[in-house]
Amino acid sequence: MATQVKMENVDRISNLPDSILGYILSFLSTKEVVATSILSSKWRYLFALVSNLDFELDESSQMLKISTIKSFMCFVDRVLFFHNTANINAFRLRCGKRVDSDRVYGWISAAIWRGVKHLGLSISLDNFTLPGVLFTCTTLITLKLETNLVLNVPKDVCLPNLKILHLKSIMFPNDDSVESLVCSCISLLELIICNCSTKKCNISHNSLKVLEIIRSVLYGSLVIDTPALAYFNYTYCVATEYSLKNLQSLIRADIAFLDIRFDSHQTKATAFFEGISNVNILVLSSTSLKLLKCCEPLPIFPKLLHLKLYCDYHNFERGVANLLTDSGRLQSLFFYQEALTNLPERVPHCILYQLKVIEISGFMTNKDCIGKAKYFLENATVLMKLIIRTVPFLSEEQKSRIYQQLMASPSKSKQCCILVV
Repeated sequence: MATQVKMENVDRISNLPDSILGYILSFLSTKEVVATSILSSKWRYLFALVSNLDFELDESSQMLKISTIKSFMCFVDRVLFFHNTANINAFRLRCGKRVDSDRVYGWISAAIWRGVKHLGLSISLDNFTLPGVLFTCTTLITLKLETNLVLNVPKDVCLPNLKILHLKSIMFPNDDSVESLVCSCISLLELIICNCSTKKCNISHNSLKVLEIIRSVLYGSLVIDTPALAYFNYTYCVATEYSLKNLQSLIRADIAFLDIRFDSHQTKATAFFEGISNVNILVLSSTSLKLLKCCEPLPIFPKLLHLKLYCDYHNFERGVANLLTDSGRLQSLFFYQEALTNLPERVPHCILYQLKVIEISGFMTNKDCIGKAKYFLENATVLMKLIIRTVPFLSEEQKSRIYQQLMASPSKSKQCCILVV
């Protein structure tokens, strides 16, 4: 019995090797990790073994005490002080204007000096300048900046191992800022630009695979030359000029233009959509579809396999019909029923021989909607699934009637499954 009691009092966790303890601690938040230092003398400095540091001060409350801010700054100082010999794998900092900017500068510099690989900064400091060593850091693999600042990219910028770059709420004052930054990242695979503003956006890169430009103000031209690009997201942006080339590897493009005066953007629209015409999967918003209709000539998408249209506009039969006509390899089609006002008199090749999945949204019980669904059933010879997504106010009984009408309709495909949801 005495032996059993003695064994139960053994601290087995503390006897584990430091490397294993550090691994266990890596699953906790930085604040929780540091709190373990009060457990015993063995644990007092173990938090220094953790290589992922995450600091966040929520300054949204006006009632935030000065003592809380000071406590936060001292906490970050303490953690970084005990990391004076250890490498940092990931460093994330989120704070606002009430934190001392000099200390923020020092924290970022300390993380870089300790070989940080993944750096995430979400800071809102007036007239703040990022440390110069950030732009020549050879260990960085991921850099995510959300800073509400003017970013002056130094001429000697060099980030040779950076693979992921996210930029949010940044203003680039010089024409070549974006180009200089992107070109300095020779290993870059993913670039996201969100809520930024720049005079000129030139993105030329041989290895970039993912590019997203979201809600950003482009005062000048947008130049994209990315032969390895596989995914492109362009949301709520308009540039004065477009040059998109060497996008032969493009697999998917999600396009959502701002609601603009379409009649004055014909040339720009044509250049844009011709640049992405090699895409396999195309997702278009209603405004993008309207802009595509303005193109002259209408671009041909010879490799398009999947088309998804978010549209609630009327009288776009030319745009939709021509997309179907000029996309002979199309296998799946998702669209809002009002995007297709008039059905093509000459059945497109893709409907006859290629389309396997069709999904129609905004479906109602009127003859027009039923007619569109029947058109596809009567002509699509290899159709495997027809999905009807009804408007929210339809009852289960009305949905059932739609299903019965479509099931009673002649179908060219003998293996088509009809779903009404």
